[in-house]
Amino acid sequence: MSDIKIVRLATGEELICTVKPTEKGLNLKDVAILIPTQQNSLGLAPFMAYSDASKGFDVAMDFVMFTVDPVSDLKGQYQTMFKKVLTPDNKIII
Repeated sequence: MSDIKIVRLATGEELICTVKPTEKGLNLKDVAILIPTQQNSLGLAPFMAYSDASKGFDVAMDFVMFTVDPVSDLKGQYQTMFKKVLTPDNKIII
């Protein structure tokens, strides 16, 4: 099963992507790089936009510092960017 995570690489890049464990590391799909802005917020930009990584790409665990879950706002921004199905966090009050 794959999941949306923030992945910090040994080279310093912080990526948000759909992560699937592999035998030797992680398969990253729909990858965006996190870019700090001057307004103390985060921007997202496609990572390796000039490549055909439709099946994702594999990263060896030697190059992964850590993975963490993104906050819900960032996850929603990512899902919108890659047109993932969005489900509301809040219950509807009737």
